[in-house]
Amino acid sequence: MNKNIVIFKGTEDGILIMLDEKASFSQIEIALLEKVKNAKSFFQDANICITFKGRALTEDEENSLLSIISKETNLDISFVNNAKVINYSEEEEKPLSSDVNETPPNINLNNIGNQTYFHKGSLRSGQKIEFNGSVVLTGDVNPGGQIIAEGNVIVLGKLKGVVHAGCLGDKNCFISALYMMPSQLIIGDCLAYFPNDIKRDIVPEYAYVKDNQIFVEQLVK
Repeated sequence: MNKNIVIFKGTEDGILIMLDEKASFSQIEIALLEKVKNAKSFFQDANICITFKGRALTEDEENSLLSIISKETNLDISFVNNAKVINYSEEEEKPLSSDVNETPPNINLNNIGNQTYFHKGSLRSGQKIEFNGSVVLTGDVNPGGQIIAEGNVIVLGKLKGVVHAGCLGDKNCFISALYMMPSQLIIGDCLAYFPNDIKRDIVPEYAYVKDNQIFVEQLVK
């Protein structure tokens, strides 16, 4: 079997798995199983973040490949598909536009809605996540960090940066965080600023749109 059907590469965020576009999916499954068995040590120090590239995968195919890796390595995996974490300089940093006609880069208009990017770790100033589905981040979004998502955004930590949910104009999306103190929230084309000179209770909250305005409520009352 061609050894290049599946190729592992280590990245700062975890592991990139390149898949041969011309191989059948059954060939990919066999090659992945063999590669994982022979390279278990490669996964030991991984950041539990897996990215597949090289070919389009259905949700069932993604789950099948993740299952192979999980069973052979006992990793608790967060799956990444077509997401991009961007580092940019402070000089290049610009506020997000709420104009839905300015589609963020890396958004696939033909692949909407049912995918979620799980990111383990915090976003520092100068980092940005863009994804054509929902985003769940286990960590903090620090001032200067940004998340742009076509779907919902959930931050299991402190949200102090900028988040744009429903970036293609979907006002039915929501933003949730364990501590909500962002510099800017955008849902669809609705925008809200949070004053940075006030103190707020550290409680889980979610933001949603009603009557073209963003409201914030506690998740547990």
